[in-house]
Amino acid sequence: MSDLFPTPAERVPARGQAVPVSPGGVIGAYGGVVLRYVRDEDSAAIISLISSVWSEYPGKILAASRDMPELLAPATDYAAANGRFWIVEAGGEIIGTVALKPNANDPTIVELQKMYVAHRLRRNGLGSFLCSLVEREARERGSRAIELWSDVKLLGAHRHYKRYGFVRGPEVRFLADASRTVQYYYRLELADAVTVAEPAVDAAILRSLVASWAARGADLATILGQGRP
Repeated sequence: MSDLFPTPAERVPARGQAVPVSPGGVIGAYGGVVLRYVRDEDSAAIISLISSVWSEYPGKILAASRDMPELLAPATDYAAANGRFWIVEAGGEIIGTVALKPNANDPTIVELQKMYVAHRLRRNGLGSFLCSLVEREARERGSRAIELWSDVKLLGAHRHYKRYGFVRGPEVRFLADASRTVQYYYRLELADAVTVAEPAVDAAILRSLVASWAARGADLATILGQGRP
C-alpha cells in the first residue's frame, strides 16, 4: 500500500501518536473540491484566508511571523509537533482549514486549531466537516478530550462549537499579539471508543457534503470561486 493509504494494520499507531502522512497528500476530491494535508507552500494562502476572516472584526490583525510563526512552514511545524493540518480547496483556492496538536502538558488531550472557513462557504456544513476530521483523528489517538481557544469576538464560531458539542469553560486567556486577543476556552469530552481515521471515510464524507450543496440548489460556481471578479 502507499504511504497515503496504508493497510489497516499499518494505521494503528501507538496511543497518542499520529500515522505519518505525506505533505500535500490528497485524501479525497469531488465536484471540484479537494481535501488534502497541508504543505509548507500553502503558507501564504493560509495567512490570506485567516486575514480575510479576521478583517470582518474590528481590531483583528494577523502578524503571522510574530503571532503565528507555525504558519510560515505549517507542514513542517505540525509534523514536528505530532500534529495534523488539513486543507480544503476549490478551484485551486483554499476555502477551509483545520489543525490538531497534542496538549503540551497532557498528551491525552488534543487542541483543535486553525479552523477557518471562507465567508461564502459558511452555513454549508463545512465547519462541522472540519471539526469531524479533528474528532476522528483524536479518537484514533485514544484522546480523552478536544480543547480549543477562540477569540471572544468570534461569536459565530462560538455558536458553531456549541452546536457541535463543545462546552465553554470558565477559563479566559489574554495574548500578547498584535490584536491584543482575549480568548474563551472550549472542551469536548470523548468517549472511550477508539476509531481508525481512514482517509476513505473522510473522502466519502466530503463527497456527501459537496453533493448536498448541489441538492439544496447551491450555486456551485460561487462556492468554487468561479466567475469572481
